Amino acid sequence: MQLLAVKKIDTKASSLIQKDEDFLEIVSSISRIRHGNIAELVGYCSEHGQHLLVYKYFSKGALSDILHLADETDKRELSWNVRVKIALGMARALE
Repeated sequence: MQLLAVKKIDTKASSLIQKDEDFLEIVSSISRIRHGNIAELVGYCSEHGQHLLVYKYFSKGALSDILHLADETDKRELSWNVRVKIALGMARALE
């Protein structure tokens, strides 16, 4: 059994996705990304006006949750140096 994370794309809020072909083009681009700091896309669904992305699940949580912690006592809070290293690594992967 494998745990997966499913992200639902809100097409009403996204100006990038106007039709199914746009979504498939984005999926194609995302599927080529390989980097240790970026979750691997393992599947997608585009049916009945729904657009879903399926990723490998990471038990440590989403990066956005760690970056935007409200509780300063949380042990997972990241220093600015670590944040910059993550941002540079992701930029390199996207490049």
